[in-house]
Amino acid sequence: MWNTIKAWFENSMTILWARIQVVVGATAAAAFALLQNPDVTNALQSALQPKFIPYYVIAIGLVTELARRRTVGR
Repeated sequence: MWNTIKAWFENSMTILWARIQVVVGATAAAAFALLQNPDVTNALQSALQPKFIPYYVIAIGLVTELARRRTVGR
């Protein structure tokens, strides 16, 4: 089963990470569009404050580098 899952991503952790980013982004966009509840909107806005953006970017960069380093020597 694991080999089948890895084959979906061409045995590349970088491709897997990129696809996870796309799914999370699409889910977040759908959540913002569909969830017009003020309580949910306030909770999302508190988690996505501009002061946290640099930390998100750093984390994404680190995971991307780790994924790339995993396959760079092959």
